[in-house]
Amino acid sequence: MMIITKKRSLIKSLTWRLLGSIDTFILSLIIINYSSEKYTYDLALYIASFEIITKTILYYFHERIWNIFKIGRLKEKVRRGRSLFKAMTWRVIASLDTFFLSYIITGRFDWATSIAIFEIITKSIIYYFHERAWNRVKWGRVI
Repeated sequence: MMIITKKRSLIKSLTWRLLGSIDTFILSLIIINYSSEKYTYDLALYIASFEIITKTILYYFHERIWNIFKIGRLKEKVRRGRSLFKAMTWRVIASLDTFFLSYIITGRFDWATSIAIFEIITKSIIYYFHERAWNRVKWGRVI
C-alpha cells in the first residue's frame, strides 16, 4: 500500500498555490479592470496574496484527508478518476474561499461572483494537470 509523506503533501501544496495564485491574480485583474473606470492592480494583488495563506492551509488539509481514502489508488500511482474527483472536491472548497476573500477585499458581490465562477473553469483544468504531473513524481511515496 502506498503512503504519502507530509513533506510531499507540503511541497505539492506550495507548487499548486503558486499556480493558483497566478491564475487568481490574472482573473481578478481582468474582471476588476473590465468593470472599473480606472486601472488598478492592488485589489487583485490583495486577493491573490491573502489566498496564498488561506489556500495553502486548506489545500494541505484537503491533501491529507484524501490520503486517508484509498479509492482509486494503485500500488505506485492513482487512477485518473481519483484525480478528477479530488479536483472537484478541491474546487468547491477553493471557490468558496476565493468568493469570500474577493467579497471581503472588494466589497463587490458581482466581482466576487465573477472571479469565483471563472476560477472554477480555469483552476479545474490546471488542478487536474497538476495532479497528473505529481502522479509521475515518485519522491515522497512510501510503498
